[in-house]
Amino acid sequence: MQSISYFSAVEAAGGIPLGIPPLAGPDLRVIYEFCDALLLPGGMDLDPASYGAGPGPEGEIHPELDLAELRLTRWAREDRLPLLGVCRGAQLLNVALGGSLWRDLPAECHTYIHDGTGAGHPVNPVPGTRLHDLLGSGALPANSRHHQAVRLPGTGLQVSAHAPDGIPEAIESTDPDWFAMGVQWHPEELPAGHPAGSLPLVRALLAAAEPLSALLSRP
Repeated sequence: MQSISYFSAVEAAGGIPLGIPPLAGPDLRVIYEFCDALLLPGGMDLDPASYGAGPGPEGEIHPELDLAELRLTRWAREDRLPLLGVCRGAQLLNVALGGSLWRDLPAECHTYIHDGTGAGHPVNPVPGTRLHDLLGSGALPANSRHHQAVRLPGTGLQVSAHAPDGIPEAIESTDPDWFAMGVQWHPEELPAGHPAGSLPLVRALLAAAEPLSALLSRP
């Protein structure tokens, strides 16, 4: 069960959250059609088979969940449905569009600042990106904890923030007509008013959904 903090973040931004189970059949599409935007939450590792990798140092995986969320993400890409991914959700966005992941940051990149211990680390938005427009410039404190990360961005994606060690901390679509963004930290857990918190991100997600909703509701 997903943390209530995701639902609270959507409500705080003015949206109505709807949880989507990992359905395998056409019922998934039925639920998708009710959505004005998607928020892909954090969670377990992605199955390495989902991005063409062999067995490795993954933790717990759930291939049925991967399949459902990959379908949702690809439908969102086709329909230009606004999307925000958090942690695993950012990684899934990348994989859905053909990108790859670092399987284990300590083993492959010899970096240890992402393990969630200590004071965490800052993230640095890239100038000229949507994330930079939303959160501003300079180093932002973030509660980033993960052992996997974006390696090569997928088709139509660019890195929009880095950690001090150079590891991507955010990605976003380069398509001006599709609001799609993934952040590696957990903005839904940060207090209200935090510079890297969820409110500006989810408000931007919902704002991107409003024109699409108006278009789809026309007779």
